[in-house]
Amino acid sequence: MAFDVKDLGLPYHSLDAAAVDKSPSEVVITDSSENAYYIIEEDAFENGPKQEGYKIVVNAGE
Repeated sequence: MAFDVKDLGLPYHSLDAAAVDKSPSEVVITDSSENAYYIIEEDAFENGPKQEGYKIVVNAGE
């Protein structure tokens, strides 16, 4: 099944807000534009968004 950005839910427009809202087991990711941030489980990131060029900007546990 191909990755669809709609599966990420609504974006955060502030990295700080996303970092505060995430749980310790989640990561914050963004695409190359860095205009939107998403909270996602790390294993889900590896199996979808990573393949589409998204990157982790706040690691699990941070």
